[in-house]
Amino acid sequence: MTKEEFYFLVETRKSFEFNYKGKTYNMTFEKGSGGDTKIFFGQLYEEKSYDSIGEFLNTAKVENHFFKDMMDTI
Repeated sequence: MTKEEFYFLVETRKSFEFNYKGKTYNMTFEKGSGGDTKIFFGQLYEEKSYDSIGEFLNTAKVENHFFKDMMDTI
């Protein structure tokens, strides 16, 4: 996945699922009570909430790797 493909998913609020080392990871979006969009990401049924794309890219991990550093392998 390229950064452009990733940003397209975020902009269109399109759910995304992939497998890594036999584990399924999921990214979804939901509107918060204040109208803001939250990003939910993590292993299937164990997602964490992120308030912004910046927070997500700086903290979201797959195993011990930052998501942003392994985008091209997904």
